[in-house]
Amino acid sequence: MSELESGIHLYGESQNPPVVLLHSSQSASSQWRALIKELASTHFVIAVDLLGYGQAPNVEFTANFRLEQELPRIISAVEQLALSRPVQLVGHSYGGAVALKLALEKPFKIAGVAVYEPVAFHVLPDDSPGMLEIQEISHAMHGKDAVECTRTFVDYWNDAGYFDALPERIQQIMVSQAAKVALDFDALLNEPRHLEDYRGVEQSVLLLQGEHTRRSAKAVAEALSTILPDVQRDSVGAGHMGPLTHPADVNQRILQFLHKQS
Repeated sequence: MSELESGIHLYGESQNPPVVLLHSSQSASSQWRALIKELASTHFVIAVDLLGYGQAPNVEFTANFRLEQELPRIISAVEQLALSRPVQLVGHSYGGAVALKLALEKPFKIAGVAVYEPVAFHVLPDDSPGMLEIQEISHAMHGKDAVECTRTFVDYWNDAGYFDALPERIQQIMVSQAAKVALDFDALLNEPRHLEDYRGVEQSVLLLQGEHTRRSAKAVAEALSTILPDVQRDSVGAGHMGPLTHPADVNQRILQFLHKQS
C-alpha cells in the first residue's frame, strides 16, 4: 500500500469494521481523541484532518470552494486501504456536512452515518430565520480582521466572550485558520445539492443535536429529519460544540449506533 496523504490518521486493526471520523471547522481529527480511544479496540479508525486543519494540506484552489474538494483525500485513503467492509461515517458540524455529502455521492460502500449537528446550511430556504442568521455570521467571517472574524465565529457557536477567555496560544492557532473557516462557510452555503437530494441517502443516519444549540443548526436538523429516509434523532444537553464539551454523552450515543451497524 502506498503512503497515505498527510492528515489521515489510523488506529486499531484493519480487519475490524472501519469508521471515518470527520471534525468540525476550526478543529482537527484530535477533537475525537476520546471516541478514538473507545473505538480502537473494536473498529479500524480513519481519523481525517480536513483541508487546512491539523496535518492536512491547505486548499489549493480557493475560488468557488465547495464540499466536493474535501472528498478526494478521503476517497483515496479508503481505496488505498482496500477495506473489505463498508465504512461507517461520523461527523460533527462541517464534518457532518462532509459525511452527508459522501453518503450522497456514494464513492465507496457506506454502512451508516452518525452526525452531530451537520451544518448543511444549503438545505435552508433563503429567507428563513436560520439562513438569515448564519448568513450574517458568514459575512462577518469574510471581514479583513482575522481576529475579529475568529471571535465572531467562536462566540457564535459557544457564548459571548468565549474566544477572549481562551489562552493566547489557542487564540493564535484559531486566528491562523480564519481563512479556511470562511471557505467552509462558502462550501456549506453554496453546495449545489438541495434538501430534496438528501432523500438519496440510503443508509441509516443517527442525527444528534444539542438542546442548547443555535437557531441555524437546529433548523438544518429539522429540515434533514423530514427528508432522510432512515433517520434516528437524539439530543444531548449541550450546545453545538457538544462533541468537545460533552464528549461522554455524545460518544455514548455514537458508539451505540456504530455497534448496531457493525
